[in-house]
Amino acid sequence: MSEHITAFFAAWGETDADKRAATLANCVSPDISYLDPRTPEPITGLAALNDYVAMYSQMAPGATARVANLSETGPMARATVEFAMSDGMKQNGQYFVETDDQSRPTRMVGFVGMGEPE
Repeated sequence: MSEHITAFFAAWGETDADKRAATLANCVSPDISYLDPRTPEPITGLAALNDYVAMYSQMAPGATARVANLSETGPMARATVEFAMSDGMKQNGQYFVETDDQSRPTRMVGFVGMGEPE
């Protein structure tokens, strides 16, 4: 499971559209559902997800995303992801990920920050 989640976030920094699309096709379920604070509703399907991920490298050239920590329980994972801009600014987020029988994400829900108590 971890290699699919790691590959998914690595694709966020991929500027080659064909490589990014191939990576996403290999690491997530074709029936993927993705939601984060910047999406007004879940993104469904591989093509829509590819378009969304492509915006990251287009709007923030040189930016990357990487899994900083991952814990798993059955077909679920919690990933801490570090989003890094080319100027050195970083932001962490957490994702809760459901996977299929091939350990590919089928549903991902992301949150800004680490969920610290206020």
